[in-house]
Amino acid sequence: MAKTTFNKSPLSCDEHISLLKERNLIIKNESYAKHKLSIINYYRLSAYFRPFYVRGEETFKDNTTFEDIIKLYYFDKKLRKIIFDKLENIEVFFRTKIIDVVSKNGPFGYLEMLNKDKKDEILEKINRELNRSKEVFVSHYKKKYENEHFPIWMIVETISFSLLSMLFKNLDEKSKIKIANDLDLPVDVLESWIHNLVYIRNICAHHSRIWNRILAIRPKIPKRKKEFHELNNKKIFFTICVIQYFLNYIDEEENSLKNELQNLFSEYPQIKKRNMGFPDNWEELKIWE
Repeated sequence: MAKTTFNKSPLSCDEHISLLKERNLIIKNESYAKHKLSIINYYRLSAYFRPFYVRGEETFKDNTTFEDIIKLYYFDKKLRKIIFDKLENIEVFFRTKIIDVVSKNGPFGYLEMLNKDKKDEILEKINRELNRSKEVFVSHYKKKYENEHFPIWMIVETISFSLLSMLFKNLDEKSKIKIANDLDLPVDVLESWIHNLVYIRNICAHHSRIWNRILAIRPKIPKRKKEFHELNNKKIFFTICVIQYFLNYIDEEENSLKNELQNLFSEYPQIKKRNMGFPDNWEELKIWE
């Protein structure tokens, strides 16, 4: 396809409403619509138009209302909050596991445990993040000690989840196997799952759409876990099952993910769960027992 020059002019709120009406969207309350468009960027909201379009057109299906789109937008927002909250538990747990395993070789043992080809790059990234850190314990360490490097527990509790994923991937195989075995997973699957969770966390942190998204970074399907075999790893439900798997290991008694999802779906019964990869019997799957 030949490229062209972008020359669209920005539209006002009133012009956006007129455009939506021209495209067959029912707007019952223009004041309500104007208010929502004043607090939610039109371009952001437009990501939720597509399921309501006539196939192959930018025209809304008959009887589609502005409220239908807003409900989908707020459903997605609440789903992101649920996911983001659960990811915190997993991230803290994973940091703890890495500290437990790596610190057995001493505070600086990780220097001998990192992949030699990636070691300098990782250490540079670690030092950059810790030097930017405002944590009191980091500034205290730099003032008191002359060591070039930081202890592993200080590193793991300070660096980003993304860099933590990179650190784990480049540890020696023995350490990775120990952490993966504790979760009853192969190393390659755990690496893939953590990479996917970092990606999903970033989506949630930037308030981007989760509903109906095709995942760019897909978690591996573990061969020995039959409960994952029939699931679509291109959709968010697969990641939600990964989250559930971790939470069952972390603290099953406090795992409320299933109830929170059920409550969300009860609040928004019109939302099509299949667009997110949920099978009709999702609550009956082994992982949700």
